[in-house]
Amino acid sequence: MIVELTAQPDVVAVIPTLGANLARLQKCIAALMASDTQRRLAIVVVWNDPRQPVPTFESVTVLEPGMNLGFPGALNHARRWINSEFLWVMQDDVRVEPTCLEHLWSRISAPDEPAMVAPVYLDGDGLIPATCRAGIIGIDGEMDVAFPTVSSAPENFDRSQRLDWVASSGALTRLAPWDQIGGWDADFFPLDWSDIDFGYRLTRAGFLTVLEPYAHIKHDRRGSTPGLLSRYLSERNSRRFREKHLTGLHTDEELLPGNGLADNHVEVGIVGHRGVTHEQAQQVARAASLGLIDFATYATAAWNEQQREIRSFRFVRPIHAVRAVVRRLRRALKSTRPGQ
Repeated sequence: MIVELTAQPDVVAVIPTLGANLARLQKCIAALMASDTQRRLAIVVVWNDPRQPVPTFESVTVLEPGMNLGFPGALNHARRWINSEFLWVMQDDVRVEPTCLEHLWSRISAPDEPAMVAPVYLDGDGLIPATCRAGIIGIDGEMDVAFPTVSSAPENFDRSQRLDWVASSGALTRLAPWDQIGGWDADFFPLDWSDIDFGYRLTRAGFLTVLEPYAHIKHDRRGSTPGLLSRYLSERNSRRFREKHLTGLHTDEELLPGNGLADNHVEVGIVGHRGVTHEQAQQVARAASLGLIDFATYATAAWNEQQREIRSFRFVRPIHAVRAVVRRLRRALKSTRPGQ
């Protein structure tokens, strides 16, 4: 059942978006609306681009922070407006299957009480692709194991594997553990590695993160991130993760609510109010500005490497000269054949 945010929902689905692909966002919302569930489901869109006009969506709450908070920052912002036990993390390129929420709900209600349950997607053969939805972090902070290790049918899925993190897209999350670890770290702006950091802090705090093989989504992965930017974000934020967790860049006290990494003061306010705290704005501005500087350096290095490759071709003979050399070699080889 779809309800308003103020109507005591059981679950609130939150979709951070820049609004660049309205058709994709509408498909995401339509799929949520079509959920075959007994839960009271509210839908919230966090509109991250203040330059884009905000469309009207029936039975959907739109929050306008007035700035691009990135994915983790937008989730933290939405959490301040939610007065329910569960938050369903969405991306605007995700489309849930009708039974997805009920399968997630069944798993999160199990006796082991996982803090975060993520769905899976299936390939053309009906298998969960290998290394696509979760992982284990090694002692060096690198991805030690990506899970599932092999493509698996849902009925053969290994539920016993301990996981350090699960993919956030479509993940149902308990808000009590969310608040306990301080929410999402907006320093992983705008997206990459934020769910790995969030899941890792959950499991480090003693909570359980799991995959549910019968909860299915469709996901247009990296549908909106240019190649160079995507590569940069992955490298930059994986390094940030290692620095944070292996070198003590942030202390454990900083990971608690209200201490800078996430402002999770729960405050159900007026729907649509911008309501960005000074701490939120300050942190996102810092992450974005440092990211811009880093990306400029990264892009310059990539450009210089490309120019070096282009210059190297100047030392290669023109094609007609290469062909002349080949002809001379062939004549030389022919003249050395026995009997000639």
